This record gives sequence, C-alpha cells and structure tokens, in this order.
Amino acid sequence: MNKETVNELIGQAKDHVWSSHSQISGRDDPTGLGIAVKGEGCYVIDSEGNRYLDATGGSHCCLVGHGRREIAEAVYQQMLDLEFTGSGTVPFTNAATAKLSRKLAELTPGNLNRSFYTLSGSEGIEAALKIVRQYHAQNGKPKKYKVLYRNYSHHGYTWGAMSVSGDPAIRSLIFEPAVPMGVMVPEANPYRCLHCTGTCNLGCARSIEATIEYEDPESIAAILVEPIPKGALVSPTDYWDIVKDLCAKHDILLVADEVVTAFGRTGTWFGGDHYDLEPDLMVLGKTLGSGYQPIGAVVATEQVFERFLGDPDNTLLQSHTLSSHPVVSIAALTNLEIIERERLVERSAALAPFLRSQLETLKEHSTVGDVRSVGLLAEVELVKGDGTKEPLGGKQVGRDLTRFMVDSGLYMRCSGARLNIHPPLTITEDEIREMVDIFDKTLTYAERNILNT
Repeated sequence: MNKETVNELIGQAKDHVWSSHSQISGRDDPTGLGIAVKGEGCYVIDSEGNRYLDATGGSHCCLVGHGRREIAEAVYQQMLDLEFTGSGTVPFTNAATAKLSRKLAELTPGNLNRSFYTLSGSEGIEAALKIVRQYHAQNGKPKKYKVLYRNYSHHGYTWGAMSVSGDPAIRSLIFEPAVPMGVMVPEANPYRCLHCTGTCNLGCARSIEATIEYEDPESIAAILVEPIPKGALVSPTDYWDIVKDLCAKHDILLVADEVVTAFGRTGTWFGGDHYDLEPDLMVLGKTLGSGYQPIGAVVATEQVFERFLGDPDNTLLQSHTLSSHPVVSIAALTNLEIIERERLVERSAALAPFLRSQLETLKEHSTVGDVRSVGLLAEVELVKGDGTKEPLGGKQVGRDLTRFMVDSGLYMRCSGARLNIHPPLTITEDEIREMVDIFDKTLTYAERNILNT
C-alpha cells in the first residue's frame, strides 16, 4: 500500500468514521491515525510495516492471537455453504449454532445448558435483563424487577446495560434518568475498600444484604456481577458465600458477566471458577469469538429455561435478526476448539506468575498505586505519587500515555487512571518482557512530563 493510498484512507476515515473514545473532526485534524492491515500472533501490523505488540487482545477480546487461518477458513467455508438463516419463527437452525450450543453446555459450570445468541456482550446483558424480568413474572412474582449491580462495574453502553453499570465512563447525567431498575451496591476492591482498614470485614457483602432488606427482598430480581472484573479484582471466598446465600434465601437470580473473563483469561475456563460459582445466567461476548466475528450469548440453566415453556405466551420476548448466525457461530466454535486443543487455559495459568513478577517491577515508579493480576488479566492503577491514591489523570492524560505507548510499539489504551492488560493467551515470556519494558518507559514519561518530577 503506497503512501498516497494510505493518506487518502486516513483522510476518508477522519472525514466519515465516528469512532468511539475520539473527537477526530476531519482530515485536517492533526490527531495521528494509522491503518492496521494485518494481525500476526500477538502483533498488529500497520500499513508501513510497523509492528505493535497487542497488550489488550484487540479490545479485551482476542485469546488465540491474530491471523488464525483455521478460523478464517472455517468462516469462508461456512459462507460458501450457508451465509445466513434467521432463527425462531421459521423451524430451522444450522449446524454451526447447534454444535456451538452443545460445546457451551459442556464447558460452562453447573446446569447452564441453554444459549441465546446476540452480537455483543452489551446485547447479551440486555437479553439477560429481559430474561430475568420475564422469568420472575412467569414465576408468579411480577414485582421482582430490581437488579443489583456493583459500583464501578462495566456492563456495556446500551441503555439497559448502562442502567446497571457503575463505571463513570458509562454513566452520565446526560442520559438520566436511566432505566429505573438498577440498585447499586459496593464492589469488593481491597485497594479502595470503603469498609475495611487493613483487615477484611466483609463490609461490602454485608452492605448487599442491608440493601436487599432496605429495597424489599420481594422487589429484587437479580444481582449482576463480574466474578472477576477486568481490573483483576479478586474477592474473598467468603464474599461469594454470602452472595450465594442471599440469592438462595430471597429467590434472586445470579447473573455472571463473563464477557471479558471467559475461556481462560483468568487461568480458569471462567472467572467464577475461582469461587465455584454456578450462576443462573452467564453472559458471554468478547472472548467467545476472540474478535474474529461479533458474537455474544446468554447461557441459562435448565431451571430458568423451563419458565419459558408451556403456554405460547411464555416464549421469551426477545429476538435478534442475526441471532444464531451460522458464520458467527462457526468462528466462535473454532475459537473454542483452538483454546481446548492448545490448552490455552492451562497456558494462562502457567504464565500468570511470570506476568505478575514482571509487573511487580513497575512498583519502583511513584505513579504505580497498585498492581493486580490473575491469570493473564492484570491492571496497574496509576496515581499522582507515593502516599496518594488520587488517580494520575483523566481523559487527556490517557490520550497522551496511549500515544506514547503506540509510538513505542505497544497496541494499548490508557484511561489515565489505569492500565488494563489483557494480552492474547499465546503471548510468550519474551513478549511479556517487551510489554512491561514499554510500560516502564511510559511511566517514566508520565513522571517527567505530567507530574514534572
């Protein structure tokens, strides 16, 4: 691709693409923009041949690495055979979706057995919310409509998902009032706990119990949680014992958001496996297809599914035109087959101590407040200096640090307050060293140019 073509493509993108998390106004905007042309292993390659080590797995998606010919060929063959069938009203399914559904039933914990498909994790959250509401209504409890969610949780940008998310990046007064169903409870965050001083007292879990009593248990339909959030926050086992007991006591459905953590990211098949969680609903997304095709899903237990049988009016009142898409399903199925065959879940667990040891070296920087990791999921919290937990900066600082990392050869985004690290599970020790070396240089840059120390 010659330079003239590249410049024209960049101009077209700046003129016509409305990208998330950016304010590029047009081709005269000086913001640097590259053209990604190829993915290879753990690297993204641009039009000039520059290689960028992918520290985020695309966007917390890619587990199997880039450029997997096996997935591409499976997608190509499926498109030749059958590019699309609708689902639901016409009595047809397709082989790829049937096989994927069986595979998910085999892999997921407990009695999770029935998969409803979407094209993203956010859409999966939306579907789960409707399933929860309809389930209780058809179980003779129509007043159960409230959904507990944890502060700083991230469940998606669509309206319903936003209404049950505590991430300030999602919630905005512009979109208030949100859907009136969400009730916020504390997250379990040892670094920023509002209840503990030194020793864990499970105040975050006790607060959930108090909130249920205050709101009236007969109004609480579900609790929506990321068993391990993308910030690599690991809760005490006793916390989950309390949550499970509360759900059982008050007929509250446990909905596990595993969009980021499913299929090996945390060194187990699912983040909830660290606590022996058997949720009533599990929401899948990013990692289900490793980014090769857009897919999400809600996997329900047989007990939940049974509430939607019998009277024709009990049928789930949710549909997507492209649900159970055969091309999307074959990509996800092939992705899972690679993860199994290459034992990438076990690889994630095996590499976890090395990743942690490398990230721990960053604590020499005054800008590092905390380092957390589980499997190949990690977060480095950035602060303004030793002795403070005040975040390093906001969006503009994030853009500056992102630019520095990209210019240094790392495909990575920074919020300004943290580094979310989710590389492909195929990453090597040498590539982890390369990644952490660029983090080290980035933090030095931040201290000299942002904190002026």
